[in-house]
Amino acid sequence: MTLTVPHYTIEDLAECGWRTETIEQPNGTTSTVQIPLTPEEFLHPEEGYHLPNSTFHDNTAGDAKDILARRYANNPSTAVFRDLIIRWGRGDLKDHCPDTCVVFGVQNKEENRTEFLVKEEGVIPVLMIEVVSPRYRKEDRETKVKQYAKAGVQEYVIFDRRRQRGEIIDEVLGYRLVEGIYLPMVPDEEGMILCETVGLWMGLQEGKVVMIDRETGSRLLNSLELESRATEAELRATEAELRAQRLAEILREQGIDPDRV
Repeated sequence: MTLTVPHYTIEDLAECGWRTETIEQPNGTTSTVQIPLTPEEFLHPEEGYHLPNSTFHDNTAGDAKDILARRYANNPSTAVFRDLIIRWGRGDLKDHCPDTCVVFGVQNKEENRTEFLVKEEGVIPVLMIEVVSPRYRKEDRETKVKQYAKAGVQEYVIFDRRRQRGEIIDEVLGYRLVEGIYLPMVPDEEGMILCETVGLWMGLQEGKVVMIDRETGSRLLNSLELESRATEAELRATEAELRAQRLAEILREQGIDPDRV
């Protein structure tokens, strides 16, 4: 008698996320297999679980973390985490692993953490950000709304992209805790929502994360955008210098000292 090892396609694992499991055969040998996550495991992942991903998911979560981390880079007590397990330390609430979260009042911000222990840290995240995984849309858009409210997270933001009647729909949802209950954040005419915890308007434009400072009205840039702008500024400066040099050469050819012009 042999033990059948389940086989799942790459598509199954990419859509559901996966964990590894070691199966022992009757002859004493073992096999390591990848098992798709269940909805419960997706909601409350453990270390070693691989959550479902896509380019939209990865870029959106990455940009959110990047932009927020830059915003609080010089604030020693505000931390921004991505894919870090939050252990609530409560019997009535299982652990979560948000795509991005912001925590105020953190001690030892630069400490290497593999998980965030709420009881030891003494603070909870003020903002959770999730990018919807298509296979678990209900879990991201409904179940976590109830669970994060129960945890006492002040604001919960959801970035979602879905196909509807052949069109791609980008949507940002937000909830704010009011007297223990999450109330929806009302979007403006452009679909942006205001996160009061971090003082930012958040939205999606052409599938890209947009964050605008409430006070200044300035858009916060991610690392690639900042690098691109710096490169463009250097090119403009180089071009200006070359034009100045050429003009000086023309003046000299005409017997004019450019330093006296």
